[in-house]
Amino acid sequence: MYLAKFFHRPPGDDDRELLLVPGGDPMIIGFRMRGSVEIQTEDFLRVPFSEIGNVVAAYRRYAAELVAAGYMETTHTRHTRRNLRCPEAKLEWQKSLDDLMLAALSASLEDQARHLAALQDTPAAHEPLYLWLAAHRSFAAADSHEHTIQLAEAARDTLALRRAEKTPHYAWSIAENDLEARIFDVLSWAHLRAENPAAALDAIEQAYRIAPSNDRGVQRATILCDHFPDRRQEALAAANKRAELDGREEDHRAAGSCRICGVVQAQA
Repeated sequence: MYLAKFFHRPPGDDDRELLLVPGGDPMIIGFRMRGSVEIQTEDFLRVPFSEIGNVVAAYRRYAAELVAAGYMETTHTRHTRRNLRCPEAKLEWQKSLDDLMLAALSASLEDQARHLAALQDTPAAHEPLYLWLAAHRSFAAADSHEHTIQLAEAARDTLALRRAEKTPHYAWSIAENDLEARIFDVLSWAHLRAENPAAALDAIEQAYRIAPSNDRGVQRATILCDHFPDRRQEALAAANKRAELDGREEDHRAAGSCRICGVVQAQA
């Protein structure tokens, strides 16, 4: 996942891209854009961080500095080389939804709740991104299982409806398949906490089909090992296949955290 903001300062072609890459090694990357070219200039940014809270704070600061220098944030969201001629300004509720996403990365649950409440009466509250972040926060706060599942299902259904009706949704620069898989992640976690392992397994399998990842494979294997002992061999085979395809032993070590290693030892 990456989060990209685009800025334009009229007149001329003084366009900027500000990119936040979260994850294990968070980073901010900045470009000056001219036509279809990204130019590394003296103010080109490539700043690594060791802590997500620091990178989010710096990202907000860099964006605010561009606005203070006369730049307008545009509606562009895709991380591609582009010409920003005649751009439109990003809507305020979309900027606020961006802020909610940043809060979800770094802020306390209380701060996230305040961001969510501030958007309840805006178009943002009907977006799959908002509903996913609300479900994610609800799970982290250990709200009622029913409430978390309701929010995650609303996010899932809203995204599916927008796709079926071919109407756009706003998810910042998060790819649709990435967002959809993350919605199913939360749904799986919530069903598991609600002691419905069958529904949790179905959700994580759907997430894995949409966007395969080691973490999703580990979640599926954990559910199989803990709740479907007759399918442990299936979990073991899937873990070994991931390790073989990946060509790394990290899969086995990560799987050990969900007791796959215990299965391996039992079969040895």
